Amino acid sequence: MRTILIDDYARAMGRAPDGLRLVRGEHADVVLDDDAGLAWRFPRHGAPVEPLAERVRMVRAHGLPAPEVVLVRADCLVTRLLPGAPLSERTPVEPDALAALLTALAAVPHDDAASWRAEWQTLASEVRHRVAPLLSPEARRRALAEVTTAAETAASAPAGFVHGDLGGANVLIENGRVSGVLDWDEAGPGDPAVDFAALSVSSPEPVRRRLAVQFPDLAGRARAYAATFALQEAVHGLLHDEQEAVEAGLASYR
Repeated sequence: MRTILIDDYARAMGRAPDGLRLVRGEHADVVLDDDAGLAWRFPRHGAPVEPLAERVRMVRAHGLPAPEVVLVRADCLVTRLLPGAPLSERTPVEPDALAALLTALAAVPHDDAASWRAEWQTLASEVRHRVAPLLSPEARRRALAEVTTAAETAASAPAGFVHGDLGGANVLIENGRVSGVLDWDEAGPGDPAVDFAALSVSSPEPVRRRLAVQFPDLAGRARAYAATFALQEAVHGLLHDEQEAVEAGLASYR
């Protein structure tokens, strides 16, 4: 399947598949052309390309290390490849570098649209109607309690600008510093504690503790959001008929 996809995308790109790499993400299939130094991002689920391109340009203009937009096509967004390796619990990284990333995100102008709070209520509804029936009574009670707590946290949380998916795969590290941030599909108004939660989950334990000291308010709310990450994956899988995501999201409840 992977070879077929590479061949299909290579034809769309107008080049041979040799030297191309495919990375399948939640929002897009990304074909990496190392020789040309380009990433060709083909959105999944029919998402439009131009709004994402504008978002990436905007955050770059505010000093965030988003990739440079090279080309916007109807079917894909082409950007420059960024250096670095994905953040993980084993990645040497300076706590101040991650703190600076959170601070830079918070400095991006935003509208306090109520829609982001409503999204947490929607998640709670999806868990109640789609996920809960798949769980044992005990696991169901736990899942509903976790998503309800997250929705209640969001209802009273202050708004800021957030990346929205700041997991380790989307944060590149080089020489202990943040060299790039990828996948800005979900960026916009939200609770900055969501970014703190995702970043903390992927960081080495000493870095995680340092960030919690630096951002105590975010750390408190982040625990509520982090508890729903698996449920979010399960809901995504159920909505888009991706069984692998469903199973991964439900694994800790079984």
